[in-house]
Amino acid sequence: MRDDWGSSQAAQLRVAASQEGAEAVITLEGELDHSTAKGFVACVLEVLDTKPSSVTVDAHRLTFSDSSGLSAWLRVGGLAFVDQVAFRIRDPSPTLRRVVEVSGTEDWLLPEE
Repeated sequence: MRDDWGSSQAAQLRVAASQEGAEAVITLEGELDHSTAKGFVACVLEVLDTKPSSVTVDAHRLTFSDSSGLSAWLRVGGLAFVDQVAFRIRDPSPTLRRVVEVSGTEDWLLPEE
């Protein structure tokens, strides 16, 4: 599986995906905003095409997320839901946690918190 989604000097986000059996893990590092959200969504779509039972996004190295990033989170969560794939965010960074709390989406995006 590709692990270079969104990696470039212009894009400030590194997206890496791995899969063990039916479980997929996507790791984010950097900024999730208007210029990088498309690569994140594309990676999740590729992962969903492999028909995993679950997708976990490790977000502890996410340093920035704006409304475009929030929109991407909501989109990929919805795509996973439609595909009946368990979706969760593991270890959200303080920045991501704040965006989710301010938007009122914590019950949906961070249900374990």
